Amino acid sequence: MKKIKIIFLLFVVLCICGIGIIHSTYTDHMTSTENTIIISVCTGQMRGLETGVSVYAGYNKIPLILSDKTLPSQLKNWLPAYIKENNITNIVVVGQLTPYQLFELSTIGVNIKQITGNNIADILTKIADNTEDKNNDTLIFTSSEPIAGELGAYMKVPVFIATQNSSYNSADYLDSKYVEYIKNHNIKHIIIVGSLQDTLKKQLYDFNISIEEINGADSLELSNNINSKLINEGYINNTNTAYYGFFGELPTIVPSVVENNAIMIEDSSNNGDIVEYLKQNNITELYLTRNTESQYILMEEPDYISSQTVKNLQDNNISVNMLVKERTLDEATGLYDNKIITAESIKNNTHDNNIILNQTIVNQEPPIISIINKSSGIDSNDISFNVTKNSNNNYTVKWDTIHPYDYIQINQTDYTILSDNGYEFKCHKSSDDKWVVDYYFNGTHYYNTTWIKNMDNSWNEIHFYQEYKWQFDGNVWYCLNDNSKIIYHLNFTQKDNL
Repeated sequence: MKKIKIIFLLFVVLCICGIGIIHSTYTDHMTSTENTIIISVCTGQMRGLETGVSVYAGYNKIPLILSDKTLPSQLKNWLPAYIKENNITNIVVVGQLTPYQLFELSTIGVNIKQITGNNIADILTKIADNTEDKNNDTLIFTSSEPIAGELGAYMKVPVFIATQNSSYNSADYLDSKYVEYIKNHNIKHIIIVGSLQDTLKKQLYDFNISIEEINGADSLELSNNINSKLINEGYINNTNTAYYGFFGELPTIVPSVVENNAIMIEDSSNNGDIVEYLKQNNITELYLTRNTESQYILMEEPDYISSQTVKNLQDNNISVNMLVKERTLDEATGLYDNKIITAESIKNNTHDNNIILNQTIVNQEPPIISIINKSSGIDSNDISFNVTKNSNNNYTVKWDTIHPYDYIQINQTDYTILSDNGYEFKCHKSSDDKWVVDYYFNGTHYYNTTWIKNMDNSWNEIHFYQEYKWQFDGNVWYCLNDNSKIIYHLNFTQKDNL
């Protein structure tokens, strides 16, 4: 009983300290020193907030990290070392992280400031009200188009997000905070980026101020129109650099775009037809913010940049750089990789891989199957996993960042790997030295890979446009690219799962 009381008292003390820390963090403006990073919540009721925040991160050239209310472990594990290496002294949190997450950040030894409010409009008008170094007579409105963040960052114009119901869709009417802001400031010009509901646009036109609408048939055309405005009006000068990607990660990229006097291209339609546009604008260097299909070890979402697109770019003498890792588990981990690499690139960090391979040991199954033979491990991106053996030789692999996978052994030559969202990978051993993996979504085939065992006991993982070599030393699977460089590894930390 005495122990219970002591534990309860410690819990109460921790809660009081946590509440004190949380209350002391509140602020209403951005810190813009070079020793600052910004963490923006971008999920739930705060979906779309990140585009408004990217404006201030962009023109202050401050790294922007996007998060749920709790930092995913991939970012949480990386952050302390990054803070120490770059002498970060301030973290500005925009939106509502959990109290415990704020407490965890405070233990890293940096100053935590939080800008929060009842909703996105409350937060963004509060920041705009308390930011002096901005364009004070212009506003940008968008439902959620991330390219609006690039426009706002170059022009130093606040971007107000008008969405509804935790979605990226346009609200029907202006939030009262936006109406109040327009009425209380000498706004002379409003730029609408992308599509807004007619009822909302009517409200803006009813203010009888200058309205400019920038739209496009798709995200690619919209990007081109935004970039043309920035170039024609002198905000971007003589650039040969562009950043190219999809919807979710682009707010993170805005600081790098501005720092490098570059243009940003969103292609959520994923048509990849950008070569002529790049040539017309003298772009010779392109940064990609998404992985290609072959870089995903368990490729689910179709939101990848086609390897054919990359080849077409290179064939047209456009230098292609990746703001992602050469191998990652899936789209979710790839997006976390992008946030990390982008933040590091702003601070000019580089990390070399000096792993030395040991002798390759025989493994009768490729890594995608052999993982279930161990009870736990961690990959080179600091994502750990645990394997549970269920009945009938079935297994569950639980990763600490992504959803679990169930491995179902059909017979000695067939496994089915199931996710919880309709994706499945059917693995078939067609000979002693060959496995074929077919990818399905809700019963529809969309991809396949082939694994072939070599005479030196290594395995080749073969995709349509790319091939990787895997070597096993008894504890670690190493993945090598075609230059024999180790680009990923999977380290087993516990005993055989027998």
